[in-house]
Amino acid sequence: MTGTERDVTIVMSIASSDSSGADGVQADLRAFAAAGVHGTCAVSMLSAQGTRGVRKVSPLPPDLVRAQIETVLDDLQPRAVKTGALGNATTVEIIADALRDRKNLALVVDPVVNPTRGRALTDDAGVATLARELIPMATLVTPNRDETSRLAGRARGLDDARRACRTIVDLGAKAVLIKGGHFTGNDAIDLFYDGKDFCELRAPRRDLPTMLGLGSTLSALITAFLAKGEPVLDAVRRAHGALQRALEAPRRLSDNVYIVGDLDEAVANAAPTVVTVRNPTLVPIAPVATTSAVADERSNIA
Repeated sequence: MTGTERDVTIVMSIASSDSSGADGVQADLRAFAAAGVHGTCAVSMLSAQGTRGVRKVSPLPPDLVRAQIETVLDDLQPRAVKTGALGNATTVEIIADALRDRKNLALVVDPVVNPTRGRALTDDAGVATLARELIPMATLVTPNRDETSRLAGRARGLDDARRACRTIVDLGAKAVLIKGGHFTGNDAIDLFYDGKDFCELRAPRRDLPTMLGLGSTLSALITAFLAKGEPVLDAVRRAHGALQRALEAPRRLSDNVYIVGDLDEAVANAAPTVVTVRNPTLVPIAPVATTSAVADERSNIA
């Protein structure tokens, strides 16, 4: 080995392929590179997807999904894995089985259900299986408001979000970050909960055009920082700060559809977001719903 050589930190994305390059595995790999880690991937399904929405999706054969995951895990031994859109229950079960006995592996579950535009990327059975099989293994779960509602009941505001956080942690996750861009108010508030403290990450609400890949980018940055050994909340704060900086100069893909700006610059120069700890007294919540009850709740929300 020469003096210029060094080991790289390996991470992995298990998600759908987005033919537009704006979201999915493509967005994850872009964020990984900006954070200074080497990104690997296992494609869960293919999507015919553009700035106008998702036209068609096709899950890959289960044996091929498993082979991708096991090849990367056995050969390159990533330190952290992020999951995104997974398609169906069979794929979720395969992923959970492949990851279950892997020790010292940080797992970020981004429960992607619906894209910004177009048809669903994970079906009802897939979401229920994710709640039962993957979330209990998660270092962090990163749903947006709608995904939170599918997993843990209605999340219209921060009080609902706090209760949903407790429900998701009760499913077995070590921590949850509810991405708050869809909540109302002057600030966009992301809510973090680790089973002990509720931490708010605030940013001024921006009048943004349609943005693609924001959730994937945030979750992928967190995954990269976890792989580098940062504690969960520190990784969340650093990723949140970088994303906010990248939103200052978004890049236009077509018409009024944009993606984030220069992630390399944002990661290098953004300060971690300052958090506010708020632990309000919450009324008791009902026990975590069974799989069938979760499915019923989703059908009422959809």
